[in-house]
Amino acid sequence: MRNLFISTVLLLASALMLQSCKKKNNPQPGMPGDTGSYTVTTLAGTGSYGFTNGPGAIAQFSDPYAVATDVSGNVYVADADNNAIRKITPAGIVSTVAGDGTRGFKNGTGTGAEFNFPHALVVDSIGNIYVADTFNEMIRKITPAGVVSTLAGDGTAGFINGAGTVAEFNAHSGITIDRYGSLFVADSNNQRIRKITPAGVVSTLNLTVLLSGPQGIAVNASGDLYVVESGKSLIRKITSEGNLTTIAGTEPGGFADGQGTAALFSVPEGIAIDASANLYIGDLGNDRVRKITPAGYVSTIAGSAKGNVNGAGADARFYAPAGLATDAFGYLYIADINNHSIRKLKIN
Repeated sequence: MRNLFISTVLLLASALMLQSCKKKNNPQPGMPGDTGSYTVTTLAGTGSYGFTNGPGAIAQFSDPYAVATDVSGNVYVADADNNAIRKITPAGIVSTVAGDGTRGFKNGTGTGAEFNFPHALVVDSIGNIYVADTFNEMIRKITPAGVVSTLAGDGTAGFINGAGTVAEFNAHSGITIDRYGSLFVADSNNQRIRKITPAGVVSTLNLTVLLSGPQGIAVNASGDLYVVESGKSLIRKITSEGNLTTIAGTEPGGFADGQGTAALFSVPEGIAIDASANLYIGDLGNDRVRKITPAGYVSTIAGSAKGNVNGAGADARFYAPAGLATDAFGYLYIADINNHSIRKLKIN
């Protein structure tokens, strides 16, 4: 199932790139937005898949799909094909928070727990980790002590609102948390955004349209949601009042920098927001990291082709960059799926 999931995403990316080859556009000096130099480094990962803890240079991951940060600068990784949640300290030391590498379902403490292709995660203000345990169709919670429990979902793919394990999801792929402790989930195959209260009650946002394969999701201080609608290669905004708009991208996608809907993405996956309200997009099909200013201008800040190379701006190479996270110290972290690495760059 995991291989089919990845293959479907990457095949869709390739198809969209071919459809839009005549629409490509490179950022040019003097254009609005950000054309500065962003230097990419590797925080952890050897570039080869595996399951090894230790210093970043020797640590290994297997298809890391998402990252999240806490207030102390630790980075947490949804290490999807290792079925584990990993932690990287500011010093670059990798450890396993929960999951033993076995695909399954089990609550417990640390490596006594099991996951099934965790695809996204978020950390609250007191250090609890919430995991989109995608193929278990559940939202799991990990306390700072490493105790894993099930917050919502009954383990069956479906579409049911309700409290805790009464609820059902279908291949949920993104998760974020607002300042009140409510979670918002990109429920991909249900084409909807779900909300989970701190008490674990699941509901569905009332939108006028269904979303095509929503993936990454982020929330700002005002409660507005930003959603990567991967199936249409669009970046969407849902206001706290429930109004849905497109802030960047146009179907069927491709690659172009520019203002709002003049910009093009190819199967974008991840999203993060910084303290200045800039958005960052893991543009998986284009192997690039993109930036959207509050005014809606899209630029490319890193990457230009498939590969695994550190360097400044277009000199850097990614291979299916997906989940993103910012921290309080001005860094952006990138889950580089097929390079099995976590990459890092300074954004301010």
